[in-house]
Amino acid sequence: MFWVFVEAGQVGAGGIRIAGPQGHHLARVLRVRPGEEGVAVADGTEYRLEVTDVAGSIVTGRVLEERPIGGEPAVGVVLLQAILPNPDFDAVIEAGTAVGIARFIAVEAARSVARPPAARRTRWQLIAGSAAEQSHRGRVPEVLGPMSLAAALEEVAGARLLVLEPRASMPFTAAIDASRAYALAVGPEGGWTEPELSLLRERGGVMVNLGPRILRARLAPVVAAAILVQQS
Repeated sequence: MFWVFVEAGQVGAGGIRIAGPQGHHLARVLRVRPGEEGVAVADGTEYRLEVTDVAGSIVTGRVLEERPIGGEPAVGVVLLQAILPNPDFDAVIEAGTAVGIARFIAVEAARSVARPPAARRTRWQLIAGSAAEQSHRGRVPEVLGPMSLAAALEEVAGARLLVLEPRASMPFTAAIDASRAYALAVGPEGGWTEPELSLLRERGGVMVNLGPRILRARLAPVVAAAILVQQS
């Protein structure tokens, strides 16, 4: 069963017409055929549909059932991720989307080696969309940035801020409370600098550790987010 995100305008009276990149992917890559069933997600609603026609890169389906989106975590998690080399940052977005992160913010940390252009966000958003479809998410996470740490913290004002810091004495799970919105701050491979840690503390950041082992920067946020959405 395929899973695809579409625009609300593609949903009509009892039917859905899927064109553009999504239609091309279904018709040319997945090679769906009439009679197959799938789910199209649009504007907070899941539509279970049966394919009725495939013409070129346009797939038409008949709506069998519609329901509010499911599969989204009860707690909202935003990741403030220091920019990593491209393959590692791409991997964070892909895996983070699968475990339930709601929004990604690319942070230009002092020790970030990579300095991607703003246009890189387009690729990151495509990765999030593909991962959301593969993992049957109800929404595609938004990807923001690159931006400074100060600007990123403004974006998450009001959320409980947890800062992954191997030297912290508080275990990660001990910092989880009844909050419904969290922001996770994860530094680059070299870690946050002291001025950055000071800024995070000033904004209410709680320093936490994920245990005795040191995890790579591309793995730590995924582990932390998975724990958070399961225990909250």
